[in-house]
Amino acid sequence: MKLHHKGFLLVTISKSGGIWDQQLIEKVFTEYDESGDFREKTIRIALDELAAAGLIKRIENKLETINGKAKLLFKYQVSDFGITRMVDTGLLLP
Repeated sequence: MKLHHKGFLLVTISKSGGIWDQQLIEKVFTEYDESGDFREKTIRIALDELAAAGLIKRIENKLETINGKAKLLFKYQVSDFGITRMVDTGLLLP
């Protein structure tokens, strides 16, 4: 059984030390065999929710043109609180 999307995002971010949202989207698409604009926006919303909860933090941003559209991209890192919660829920071993 696969992790839910938010769990997958947290684990992936924690393993990377810092990763851009566009890279996370590509990893989710590959892991869950998904694609499309709706799914991309759903993942971005999940990242916003995780950031709002204090589990992850934005450490960098940049403006890039992707598929002819200007997009604001964020680089994420798991916060200290996020690491604690991941350990508490079993997503990360102490």
